[in-house]
Amino acid sequence: MTPLSPTERSTQPLVTWFILLIAGQAASLLLIRAGRIVSYQHYELAALWATGSRRIALVILALQAIAVLYGLWHAWSDLAEWRRQHVSLPKLVLVLGVLGIVSAAPSLSPRMYVEELVLAFGVQLIALGNVVCLARSAPDCLLARWQGLCDRWLGSDADNEPVPGRFLDRTALIAALWTLAVTLVLVIVVYQRIPHVPDEIVYMLQARYFAAGQIALPPPPVPPAFDVDLMYLDEVRWFSPVPPGWPALLAIGAAARIPWIVDPLLAALAVLLAHAVLREIYPPRVARGATVLLAASPWLLFLGMSFMTHVATLVFSLAAALGVAKARRTGSWLPTVLGGLAVGVVSLIRPLEGLAVALVLGFWSLGARGHRFRLAPSVTLVVGTIVAAALVRPYNAALTGSASRFPIMMYVNKYYAAGGNDLGFGANRGLGWGALDPFPGHGARDVAVNALLNTFTINVELFGWATGSLGIVLAVVALKGKLRGDWWMLVPIFVVAGIHSFYWFSGGPDFAGRYWFLTVVPLCALTASGIRRLAPDAGPVRERVSLGVAALSVAAVLCFMPWRSVDKYWHFRRIEPGMARLAEAKGMSGGLVLVRGPRHPDYHGAAIYNSLDLRAPSTVFAWDRNREARAAVLRAYPNRLVWYVDGPTVTKGDYELSAGPLPPGSLEPEHIATDEWERLTGRADAR
Repeated sequence: MTPLSPTERSTQPLVTWFILLIAGQAASLLLIRAGRIVSYQHYELAALWATGSRRIALVILALQAIAVLYGLWHAWSDLAEWRRQHVSLPKLVLVLGVLGIVSAAPSLSPRMYVEELVLAFGVQLIALGNVVCLARSAPDCLLARWQGLCDRWLGSDADNEPVPGRFLDRTALIAALWTLAVTLVLVIVVYQRIPHVPDEIVYMLQARYFAAGQIALPPPPVPPAFDVDLMYLDEVRWFSPVPPGWPALLAIGAAARIPWIVDPLLAALAVLLAHAVLREIYPPRVARGATVLLAASPWLLFLGMSFMTHVATLVFSLAAALGVAKARRTGSWLPTVLGGLAVGVVSLIRPLEGLAVALVLGFWSLGARGHRFRLAPSVTLVVGTIVAAALVRPYNAALTGSASRFPIMMYVNKYYAAGGNDLGFGANRGLGWGALDPFPGHGARDVAVNALLNTFTINVELFGWATGSLGIVLAVVALKGKLRGDWWMLVPIFVVAGIHSFYWFSGGPDFAGRYWFLTVVPLCALTASGIRRLAPDAGPVRERVSLGVAALSVAAVLCFMPWRSVDKYWHFRRIEPGMARLAEAKGMSGGLVLVRGPRHPDYHGAAIYNSLDLRAPSTVFAWDRNREARAAVLRAYPNRLVWYVDGPTVTKGDYELSAGPLPPGSLEPEHIATDEWERLTGRADAR
């Protein structure tokens, strides 16, 4: 056997700690139940010892804890000295307390919540100790190479002032290409290029009829059999009530028959824009570091895989911020005109986020002094915002009869309860979603629970770190010596969270705290800045901190990303392309397919393949909702072969053919009863 060189021997402890970090994170994920249904992830406390794999996971965590305690035995004095120099004991306790509280999602049972907090926070503390041991074990020769690598790709650590750079910075461009590549792989392999969330399904439908030059569809032939969530129906029209901004963007992809590529492209663009904005605020190394963290963020990557609105609002918010930043630096009014238009587009996509962006950037623009008129940049920002936002008025008028009345409010008032979706507090707020909205109405306790749920999910999915993702951000808040840019990053976080506290819903568990997604760039920036705050003096200590952060991110890519992809987003919400495969395999082209099972996921998973024209000769997928709807559909399509399909909820698996092809107007055999056949189909003899 060839003996190890001195360099190889010196790196062995580092490699060992990194392997242990990965093993510990993988073990903790084995103990968590997340799943594809609508629910927050939890440790399964009652079943921790139920299976062999979970017993092995607990043993691995125990061994990791023992190794970490042993590894830290000689580090306590150094850690205590660092604490005395940089943070007071009360602040340290406060930071750890907040991290502990957000380490698990709230449960209906206070006892279960406390027990899960103890386990989850314990696992995160073990991982934190592991990272400390890993960083301390790095030999000086490796640290020198690491510093050279960071200097090459992130810039000199000696720069302490913003240096606005080129839009296509080398590091930012590579980070954007990485983002594009990963999101494309995710949307093709994991998401299978189809919408999964009911919101996504209606966005896609709306984008398709926008691409066809329509703002509404004619009513379906049998409305109960073609009932799609979030579609408004009246006597002459059938349309989506959601704001038109995102479906209009998605329509570009729909027109090209590749709608699934829109969000990945926007995610890559968001990375480039984030770097450009951060270079106006932070030193180059911090700006590039935050850009790399953003590109590695599971929160961005999974939303970039989706058909959701949030990446689009991030792109236009960053474009607006870049305009204001340039105006602050140059005094020119043109960038704020473009920035105002971008803010207006945000309001066309997500109105509440448009308000948040307008408040933050309106305040920030006051620092830009125009060449001829001091408030010119701020005025032009407002004008641009009004011009773009006003585009919704003729759209509203066309659908609701009033330019100031939004279709979504009309939808909620008709299908739920008057005022249920309004901002503010009151007993009538909410849509009766008990599983995701535990308290009736909207009040102080709802605000607290929603904030806790969003913070917990962001702590999980911002970076996917085994230690939790918000530790360094909280350290920035607690430590001394904040950069000026840190304050500018804290403002949008509090504004976004504060404005959404007036809304009754947290956003649910889909894609982390998605209603707070505009905080992703500020959180990445604070994390990158926090590396400096944890080690104020440039040198080996700071490089060890950055090495530990890099190890956490690599472990997240190797462990968290694949686990989240398979455990949650593969066939997410139980939507999968099985209906299309079955229709092709059984030759259902041009037929009438009646799908049995709940609207979501069973019928939604088939409805996405319907033509916009439900009278067209293509295959028609209808919901076998009940006896009356079935009979009406058979009468509406008297010349088509009939197929009956059981959905995944019924089969507990994939779509399965129940009966067919049957002659036009035929009931499935199990539906046939002599005394009802004639009444339902109008035929004298079914035989």
